[in-house]
Amino acid sequence: MFHVKSIHESPPCDLDLEIAKDEVFTANKFRAHIERFYMTVAVGLFSVWKHIARLRSWREWQRTSVFLGVYAIAWFFDCLLSAFLTILLVLAVYPPSRALLFPHAPAAMIDGETGGVKKPMAGVLASDSMTGAPETYPGEAIEMEAHSFVNSIIEIAIAMSSGQNPEDIANAKDKTGGSLQAVEHDKTKKPVSDAVWEEALPVLHTMAGISDTYERFGNALSPTYPFSTEKPRRRIVSILVPLILGSYFLTAHMIFKGTGLIVGLLVFGDPIIKWAMDFAGRAYPQWQNYTELRNTVLKGIPTNAQLALTLLRIGERNQSPLPPPPHSTDPLPMETHSTAGEGLGELLRVDPLEINDAMQPDAETKEEADGDLREQQTKGNKTASRAIAFVKHVARGGVHAIRGADRVSAHVGGPGSKSARYRAGVVKTGGPPPASGPTRFLARFDGKKGYASIVVGSLEFGAAESSFLGWTAGRMGDESEEEEEGVAGGTKWAIEIADIHEIQKTGGLGWKSKILVGWATDEADIMDGVIIRDKAGHEYHLTAIPLRDALFNRLISVGGQMWESW
Repeated sequence: MFHVKSIHESPPCDLDLEIAKDEVFTANKFRAHIERFYMTVAVGLFSVWKHIARLRSWREWQRTSVFLGVYAIAWFFDCLLSAFLTILLVLAVYPPSRALLFPHAPAAMIDGETGGVKKPMAGVLASDSMTGAPETYPGEAIEMEAHSFVNSIIEIAIAMSSGQNPEDIANAKDKTGGSLQAVEHDKTKKPVSDAVWEEALPVLHTMAGISDTYERFGNALSPTYPFSTEKPRRRIVSILVPLILGSYFLTAHMIFKGTGLIVGLLVFGDPIIKWAMDFAGRAYPQWQNYTELRNTVLKGIPTNAQLALTLLRIGERNQSPLPPPPHSTDPLPMETHSTAGEGLGELLRVDPLEINDAMQPDAETKEEADGDLREQQTKGNKTASRAIAFVKHVARGGVHAIRGADRVSAHVGGPGSKSARYRAGVVKTGGPPPASGPTRFLARFDGKKGYASIVVGSLEFGAAESSFLGWTAGRMGDESEEEEEGVAGGTKWAIEIADIHEIQKTGGLGWKSKILVGWATDEADIMDGVIIRDKAGHEYHLTAIPLRDALFNRLISVGGQMWESW
């Protein structure tokens, strides 16, 4: 969630955070949707694939025999569809059947080809993610996998561009004489570019819709308090039972003829389809809303974001705001988790020694985690490693020089001072930032150091040494000498939470700058910001917030507003 605006009308079932029709396309939002698609749909399909591999391997011969027997009987009596829908019905209304039909085994340890045991891609079984990588809290490994997945795509794109800027790559061949037509006479560039950007937003909406539907089905099958546990199951039963009964009367000839009719209508029935849609639009202006699963079958069932917002609001109503997730800069130990491999020997009919060998990290994995492997790989080519180190040193010096110039420009003023103030403090080097949240958050306003605090329904930005609304005076934590400069003096502004109309996340740096700074400075963290707009149109831009997402979550949950995602 990057950009939300308050809405006046309550959405159906009080589930807000729906995507606006006029949503704005941004690169960061596209990246976030790819990561979310990975964490939901891709991980789910990965697990399904591993279950199919286990069935095909016949290692669990009793379970595979049952599936084969049911399939053979259904095939013989021409009721495969009925059998499939019946299994779905049983899985939906009787949760214990899920573990019985599909017993859990770590997907990272299952070989997709043989259905046997293999060493996880991370070299150790420390989580239930696709790679088995270690994690600090449940779900962190999958989040990091999604982040690494998108980063890998970006690295491939950068490698293809050979270090050139994206806007220059398309014309590189033409400018070097590799094209028969000059760049200025190329009449295809603008139309193709416009077409790609025009289709980018529908692709974004489609990806978000698929992820939303997947999450809603998951929350319908495994509801979480305070949402009802029985209502979604009754609705699923009311849909599947008629389908099961109707499937007994459905023949292959009917399916073939129906498919042919649909294809014919799509190819030749455009006038009829347009007339029907125009008539429906005049008679029932909102008819398209009833074709969406979220307004019919999945009505009242939240996405993960809506579920999280509901839980955050419950915490706010009970004056117990949820703390931000744990954060640690220490490397995670390459150790298996406590319940890894339990029962796998009997389940997969594999030697316990083989399972233990697959779970435990080997020497190569430990060396890579400690950084020794990287040194061994670079010893063979000292010239290349020295060249890379030199370029990295120069880039690091350039980053520090730009940061120094930004500090001077932010204090002195002049051209570019506004952008310099927004960039002040966004690159954090050294140790972790002082602890903050869930009531006070380190932040900069107009380039000056301070903290944002949420107290008694108000959001305030005060100086690091200020005392207000009964809070304890003093700094939030130890500050480095570099960050002593530009400390704000006194409370700058205060607004009521109820007056907030719009909240928008902003990046501390552009995506290309983030890649360069992250590569050059190694351990540096790039801190992002947030823009807050009230009903009167006033704008407050907070920057360099270590816990930006935690602040954003509190702002959208502490008030009584209903939000729409932009």
